[in-house]
This record gives sequence, structure tokens and C-alpha cells, in this order.
Amino acid sequence: MEDILELLKSDPKKAIETIRSQSTKKSDDIDKYIKEYRDFDRNQREGQLEKIQMDKNLDAGKVSKMVKIYINHAQNIVETLAAFVIGKPVTLIPSEDNNLAKLVKQIWRVNRIDSKILDSTIIKFSQTQVAMQFYIVDAGESSILSKILAFFSIKAGVKEIKVKVLDNTKGTMTPYFDTKGDMLLFMWEYKMKEGDKEINNVQIWNTDNMLHLKDLVPFSYLPHGFDRIPIVYDSQDEPLWYTVKSPIDRHEVALSKLGDANDYSGHPILVTEGVVENMPLKSESGKHFNIPIKLGGDDGKTVIKGSVSFLEAKTAPESNKLELDKLEDTIAYGSGIPNLSLEKLKSLGNVAEKTVKLMFLATDIKASLKQSYTRTFVERCLNIIISGVTKTTNTSMANEGKGLYYDIQFNSILPSDIAETVTYLKDAVEGKFVSQKTAIGLIDLVDDHDAEVLQIELENKITEAKPPIVTK
Repeated sequence: MEDILELLKSDPKKAIETIRSQSTKKSDDIDKYIKEYRDFDRNQREGQLEKIQMDKNLDAGKVSKMVKIYINHAQNIVETLAAFVIGKPVTLIPSEDNNLAKLVKQIWRVNRIDSKILDSTIIKFSQTQVAMQFYIVDAGESSILSKILAFFSIKAGVKEIKVKVLDNTKGTMTPYFDTKGDMLLFMWEYKMKEGDKEINNVQIWNTDNMLHLKDLVPFSYLPHGFDRIPIVYDSQDEPLWYTVKSPIDRHEVALSKLGDANDYSGHPILVTEGVVENMPLKSESGKHFNIPIKLGGDDGKTVIKGSVSFLEAKTAPESNKLELDKLEDTIAYGSGIPNLSLEKLKSLGNVAEKTVKLMFLATDIKASLKQSYTRTFVERCLNIIISGVTKTTNTSMANEGKGLYYDIQFNSILPSDIAETVTYLKDAVEGKFVSQKTAIGLIDLVDDHDAEVLQIELENKITEAKPPIVTK
């Protein structure tokens, strides 16, 4: 790493190329993922819609447009699983209840980090990599964090921590790892317009400093204010829907072909022979055809007349329906995301909470597997915030940071039967199986569980202190 840092000073271009060479991600691949996910690009694989449902050129420059039906399977899989992983904000449980823990909670809240982690999860699932950048700015008079800290009687610093999500649609991210998997450097490349000129910007973080280059010319090299690289990076091998990309492609093609077939034979086609007079308009409710009858032929006795009939498909496309249904089942099985269409939900009727959870068991299993990575992502965010506070923004809290760590509790987005849960927990608390604080946390109706326990105790004391009502 020291060689790269020295090379950044003497030959920035070569240093940047050296860092890029360590990347396992190809920009072209990520661009393809983004286009397929966001822009419905179906021209990447041989079995995709644009490769099969190709428009046909006819005579006189006319074009026969083929039916192309694009289905948002990719978005549904990514967004649904992301919601199951961290759609509901995580519960952060600090090891110590001190001012630093309160400050971290407010930094988390003011920066809406729960929302940013959900956005990051969606980006990782769809683009295969994502990063969150933490940085320190001056705390102005209008700082929301300073106002909140004043309410809690915590001294606000002159600087505060901010955070943003790095998205592949806005630039290129490249982590640089050692053989142990520890990140030594992180590089972010993006373009920005300054006046009439577009400038190539490169930002490179190491443990202590951040180097900023503009068009390969060093612009700044300053401490970033943290005791570690203030970047949380995560990645996966391929987009989430790639496990079922084959049935997804086939489903779109089959549905589009069915649409084409219906354009030809799905609706009645009127066929006429001979002369038909007084053809009714399609808007007329009473239909009447007047077909002249004439005598002709050599003998003048042959009856000549026209006819009207409808050309329509006599048999229902059962095989098409079977294929479409099976493809939907295959996509749901392979991705773990059930079909949540309104028609499917209406057919369920009123079901118990346990039944709902069993319906989403496959999704819950996949979400649990992904939560192990998300837990690490959240823990790194917390560690970076603590390091920024104790090193730069509120150095007086350095001692409080030595013993502070967090447990991460994930919460489910599935609806629950509150009445059933309350009854169960009431019996559990009275039977000494769980504590009152644990029960309040499981009901999940309030954010501050400790404050709720204190409020309940206070209300119980007030009730006990009241004199009994005597009736005559």
C-alpha cells in the first residue's frame, strides 16, 4: 500500500490504474445489470424478448410491430427481499446507556440511516455492489442535530457527521483489499461539470486521509476525521434475479407471443363473400346485414348471393395458460418471492398469523441468509460513527467509546395479530418466562423500551396510591 501512496504523488494515472486492476467488478457488467433492472433492456441474452420478438419489415417500408410485454420481475424480487431483510428499521441495542450512545442514536436518526441502508440493500441486490460514505462537515446554526442534542442536554460539537450512498449510476467504486480481506484503500471516480467543462474527479481514502484529484491533478489531501476508512462497502457475485433469469425471460416471451396470437385470432374476425350492402357500424347495438340475392348462370336460375361469418378460435389456449402458470410458479420457487398479486391475496380470505408466516417461509429463509451480511454492514456503520465522534466531533466522549458496542435486532415487516401477541406475552410475563422489557420489545409498539417500562411503573404507583372507592 505504501508503494501506491507514493505512486499517487509521482504518477497518479499509474496509481489509479493499479487500484483499478484489483477490482473484481467490471463496469460493463454493472451497466448491463442497471439497464436490465431500471430500463427494461431485454437485448442481453439470446432467450430475451428483444432477441425473439423482433419487428418485421414489410413491403412499401411498412413495419409489423411485434407485441412486447415487459414484466418487472427483477424489481419485484429485489425490492421484496430487501424489504424482508431490512424494510423495517433495525433495533440498535447499546452495551452501555451513556451520552455517546444517545449521540449515536441521534446521528443515526438525523441522517435517516435506516432509509439509506434499505436503499443500499436494493442497490447491492440489483447492481452487485454498493458503498456508504461518512464525512464530517461544520455544524451550522441551523443544524438539526445540534438542536436535538440541546434538548437532551448534550453539548454539541462544532462539526457533525453526515452520510451518503454511493451509487454505480453516479460513478465507479473500487475497493482495494489486502490478502486477508481488509480494505486498505477505497477509490470513487465520478464526473462533475464545472462551468462549461466536465471534470474527472477521483477520491481515494486510506486510514487517515482522503486524496482528491481533478483531471489527475491533486486538489486536496486532508485528514478525513475518522480512525479508519469512512466507507462501508458490500458486494455480491450477481444480481438477485439471476437465479431465475431463464424462466423470467421465457415468461416475458411466452406472454408476448400470446399477445401476438390474440391479435390474430383472439377476437372475432368478420369474413364476407360476395356483395354485402348496409354494413352496420360497430357502434350500433342492433346489427343488420342486407345480402342481395340474384339469379344468374347460363340458365338464369342459379342463385348468387354473398355471406357473412365470423372467423374465431374455437379452442382455448390451454397449453399457453399452463406454461404461464408454471413459469410463475418456477420464478416464485427459485427466487423465494411468492406471487402477491391482488387476485392471489383475495383468494386467501381471512388467515391466521401463523399461516401468513408459513406462506412467506421461503422469503424469510432467504432474508435470514442475507441478514448476516447486513448485520456486518450495520455494525461497520456504527463503528465509523463512533470513531468520528470520539476522534473529531466530540472528543470528550473518547472514554465512553471504549466499552460501547451494539447488538443488532432485525424486525419483521409481516403483519401480526396484536391481540394474540399481547395475550401470549401477558401470560409469559406473569409466569416469569420473559421480562416486562422483553415483552414490550416483542410487541414493538414503542421505540424506547426503557422509558415505557418506567412509565408503566409510574402509572402502577399512582394507581396503588389512590384511596379505594367506598360505596354505600
